[in-house]
Amino acid sequence: MAKKKKKQQQGQQFLSPEQFVKQRARSLEIGTCYITEDLENQGEGHIIVTRKHTGGRISLAFFLVDIWCVGVKDSFYKLRVDPEDLEDLIDCHRLGLRECSYEEAHNWIFGAVEFAEEAGIAPDKSFGLTRYMLEEDNDDIPLIEYDYGKNGRHTLVANSNLEASRYLPMLKKSLGEGNYDVIIRPDYEEDDRDDETEEDEEEENLLFNNYGPEVKYSYQHPDYPTEVRLNFPWIEEELTKPENSIYLKDELTDRILALPHDKLREDLENLILCHMGKTCDGIPYDYDDGEYNGLLASCVMLLAEVGNEDSSLNCLFEVMRQSEKFFDYHFGESTQEVFEPTLYKLAQHRLDKLTAFTKEEGRYWLPKAVVFSVVKHVALLQPARRNEALGWFREALNFCIEHVAEAKAVDATIAAALICDLVDMKAGELLPEINALFDTEMVELGYCGTRYSVIQDINDPELASTSSIILDIHERFDDMRQKFSDH
Repeated sequence: MAKKKKKQQQGQQFLSPEQFVKQRARSLEIGTCYITEDLENQGEGHIIVTRKHTGGRISLAFFLVDIWCVGVKDSFYKLRVDPEDLEDLIDCHRLGLRECSYEEAHNWIFGAVEFAEEAGIAPDKSFGLTRYMLEEDNDDIPLIEYDYGKNGRHTLVANSNLEASRYLPMLKKSLGEGNYDVIIRPDYEEDDRDDETEEDEEEENLLFNNYGPEVKYSYQHPDYPTEVRLNFPWIEEELTKPENSIYLKDELTDRILALPHDKLREDLENLILCHMGKTCDGIPYDYDDGEYNGLLASCVMLLAEVGNEDSSLNCLFEVMRQSEKFFDYHFGESTQEVFEPTLYKLAQHRLDKLTAFTKEEGRYWLPKAVVFSVVKHVALLQPARRNEALGWFREALNFCIEHVAEAKAVDATIAAALICDLVDMKAGELLPEINALFDTEMVELGYCGTRYSVIQDINDPELASTSSIILDIHERFDDMRQKFSDH
């Protein structure tokens, strides 16, 4: 199997940024941490926790913490940024931070959350994700006792009566009247807005990852068949067995592929369309996760061996038009492994169809990222077609530059996915278009990195652009077993 080092560096496991934080962040080594100086006396401040990638970049989580009452008031994360970018962020916002140990950062954050919960106040909803940038809060982290509250009491500091009204009912219910203090600064918000410049507003938007609107999913699917008539009914029975929900053993794979390919192709396409119709509008609560997950994934993978460029490819595109919830339910983390080799085999000579799909409006971003990777592999596996692939990507870049602001067919995440594959492909010929896409300021930097890092990587000969796609069906199922099976 080909090396995957570069693929991992560029985020090409096709995990969304949210999925990466939940599933991979804690595997990264903890880096330098920062905390607001004199947090104890200020009552509110910032804490930054960084994690180190092997290539030198860092991912970070940024927490706004109120240790007097509210706990975590806000938080966000950034992935794969250059260390210089973090320094610029700290300097730009004049945060007044000092370096601290991870144990200090961890205890201040979780201690503030616990203190706030005593008053009935939950952390900001963003903490549901950013907490995965921290270690688990258990006995493995040495406990450090800090003092919370002002003079030992919950003390709410609010910028307006309106803000205070959000918390006062919680304080009263949890602590009782008279057991907490409130400080209102009624002129704070108005004075700040008078002093705020356009430059300040731009910096604030950059800080909170404002890269423009996202594509809103809007696909209106056709009617799918409700009943399936098969040439080989036993295939459906086998593919819905729990033991076949993640991968197929070689014996079963060979048994299926020994069938006449034309009739087998019909059955696989019919199974896909029928079972897709049962869950495309939502996942019924009484459905067994393994049953439908395994069947669709296996059908898509098997279609690579017997499918064609017409009905099979159209069937595959229909699956790729489904919603994020549909993909999460049926494919989860395995989307790349399931779709990329099949799409490569069926569409490598139909790049026009791939172009058309990437321009469709109102689609989930992840299948489009798969398409970009497929065309990249056309260039890597077939060097004679590199110029053809470059032309395809040039058209994709120009389309993205022109339409990313509309957020109908492409958005910042799709733009970043496109750039990642160009880095993998070492497509330095397209740097003018890549720079023009960065100029739109609608590229998700947490996905692909900054303009500077992209230019560095695309010109770095030491970062090998080796294909990591697996095309043999038995190796594909074995890869699924190793990555996603608990056995």
